[in-house]
Amino acid sequence: MLEQLIELAQGCGVADRLEIATVSCTDNPEKAYLHRAPGNLTYTGTDRDFTIPGLEALFEGPNQALSNLVWNALSDCSQDESILKATFQYNRSNDPHYADSQLVHQLRNTVWVPQRDDTFVRPAEALRDLLPDGFPFDSGWAWLAAIRFGTKTEKRAEQLRRTQEIAAELGFRDEAALADGMRFAALAPDTRHRILAEYAEPVDLPTREPGNRDRRAEAVREEARKAPERTSEKRERSVSVNRDATKREKTGPYLWDLYTNANGVTICQACKDRLPFRLADGSYFFEAVEFLPDLEKHHHQNYLALCPNHAAMFMHANGSKDEMKDRFLTLNGSELDLTLADQLVSIYFTDTHIEDLRIVIEVDNQD
Repeated sequence: MLEQLIELAQGCGVADRLEIATVSCTDNPEKAYLHRAPGNLTYTGTDRDFTIPGLEALFEGPNQALSNLVWNALSDCSQDESILKATFQYNRSNDPHYADSQLVHQLRNTVWVPQRDDTFVRPAEALRDLLPDGFPFDSGWAWLAAIRFGTKTEKRAEQLRRTQEIAAELGFRDEAALADGMRFAALAPDTRHRILAEYAEPVDLPTREPGNRDRRAEAVREEARKAPERTSEKRERSVSVNRDATKREKTGPYLWDLYTNANGVTICQACKDRLPFRLADGSYFFEAVEFLPDLEKHHHQNYLALCPNHAAMFMHANGSKDEMKDRFLTLNGSELDLTLADQLVSIYFTDTHIEDLRIVIEVDNQD
C-alpha cells in the first residue's frame, strides 16, 4: 500500500529527491569576481552556476532526514565535478572566470552535517567517524573537498579521542554513556541514592537448596497428605473454603523465605527483579497467586510470588494454563516459560520450590 502511494505521488509530480539546478551566477557570493571576466557579453557567453532550490529554507531547522537527502543528492552526483564550479564568460574569444558554485558556498558555510552526539556542525567541523548510519563517505569525492569537510576538526578529534579514553577508563561503553553518567552525577544526592536503590543496583536472584533433601522431602510429603481438602460451599458464588486460611497462615511466609535474597530484597518470580513497592512495615508487597488450581488439596507450596501486574496477567490472561503442570513436571532448569497476555514470560523457581512442589503434586495425585 505504501509503495503504491509513493508511486501515485511520484506520478503526480511530487519530488522524491533533491535536484541540483543550473542557475545564473547573479546570486553567487563571488559574483563580483566572476563578472570581471574580460570581454563584452555576446550570445556566445556562459553564465552558469549550480544550487539546490530552497536549500537555505531546508537548513533553517536542520534535521537528520533533510541532511541525508542533501548528502545523498551530492553522493549521487559525485562523478560530476562541474556542479562545484560557477562559470562566467562574456564570449568565446575571452577566457572565463571560475569560482565555487552557490551550492558549494551554501553547504560550506551552513550548519547541517549531523554527528552521532546529536549535534549539527559545519562541514569543516565534522568528523567522519561521527557521521550517522546512512551517510556514505569516500575521501576521494571532490564535493567533500570543495565544502572543506573535516578541515577544522583536529582539535575536536583530539577532544573526542580523549573523551573516548576517559569513558573506557571509567568503564563506560562509549562517550554517550559517559555523558549520561555525568548527568546522573549532577543529580541531588538523595535522588541518586533513590535511583540506585530502586533501579540501578542489580538484584541477586534468591537461591534456596534443601539442606537435607530426604528429610525435607518426607516432611513435605507428610504435610501434603494432611493438607485441607478442597471443598466449596454454596454462597452467592462458589468459593474455595480452605484456600484463604492456607494462604494466610503459611503461603506468605513460605514465599517470602524462598524469594527474598541475602540483601533482603524480595523479587517477583516473573520480573526476576525487586517488587515495585513496600508496605508500611517495610516488607515488599507481592500477590500470592495459586499456581495449579486443579490440585485436589490446598498446598501452600502451590503459590507464586508475583507483582500485581504479573499476578493479573497470570490469573486473567494465561494462555498456558492447560499445560502448566506438564511443563513444570518436565522442567529442566529454574525458569518455566508461559504465555501471559500474549507475551512470553519466564517464571523463576528456586530449587527448593521446585522440589517441594513436585512432591506436593505427587502426593496430590496419589490421594
